Formats: sequence, C-alpha cells, structure tokens
Amino acid sequence: MLTQQDLIEAIPDVIQSVDLPGFGPKQPGKVRDSYTHNRQRILITTDRVSAFDRVLGFIPFKGQVLNQLSAWWFEQTRDIVDNHVIEVPDPNVTIAKEAELLPVEVVVRGYITGVTKTSLWTLYAQGDRRPYGIPLPDGLQKNDPLPQPIITPTT
Repeated sequence: MLTQQDLIEAIPDVIQSVDLPGFGPKQPGKVRDSYTHNRQRILITTDRVSAFDRVLGFIPFKGQVLNQLSAWWFEQTRDIVDNHVIEVPDPNVTIAKEAELLPVEVVVRGYITGVTKTSLWTLYAQGDRRPYGIPLPDGLQKNDPLPQPIITPTT
C-alpha cells in the first residue's frame, strides 16, 4: 500500500516546507512559511493542504496557484486599497511590507452544509433559524443553495 511519504517522494515538485538559513527565524503557518528580513516579510506558499488547523497532505503546485491567485487579486484591488505586496519574484514567493495583523476571519457561504457543531447546517438542523443572527427560511435541506450568499465569522 502506498503511503503519503511514497507519494511525496514520487512527486518531486511538492513543496512541503522551505528553510532559508540567514533570513531570520522561520514562522510556519497553515500553508505558508514566512521570514522577516530587512523589515520585509518573505512569504513562501507551500503545497500543504490544511483543514481545522491540521495539515492533511500536499498537492503539487497548489502553492503556486494560491500565491499567483492572491497576487492577481492584490493587483486588481491596488487602486481601491493599498496592500502589503512589494513584489512576487517567484510563483511561490511574495515579498511584502511588514503589517500589523488584523485577526479577522470570515467564511462566505453559498450553500447550507457542514458537519461540525458550529456548521450552518448543524445549527439549522437543530432548529436555529437565525444562525449568526442571519434569518433563514424554513424548509432548507442539507446542501441547498442559500437564498443569498452570507458572510459569517470563524476562528
């Protein structure tokens, strides 16, 4: 039986982690490794896949796709609001200004679904018709589209 390690070794393009000696202490995150160097942040987007704050595996080139998608959106919105991006010298790397963290995370939901105790579906199935203060109609079934997309807080 193939193990995850067998697959990683068979697919050499998977970036699990990046170590940059001489660039200060590494700060690993869910999918990015970062370093502070010369008052700039070096963000390396890996191929790690995570959910519920656990690394579940690796997908080749996922980091490139995520980093390039983020870079594209930051460029598209630059005229609306200033952002932290200085340059993207590599498909997996963003060099950014140091910024103060604003610890806010939200989920945009288009469907009523989920399996955790705080999921929209679980709350609704238990009779809560105003989860997170958002009124929902009776009669929704699991995985139905919501009447309109909603934004809810998360951790």
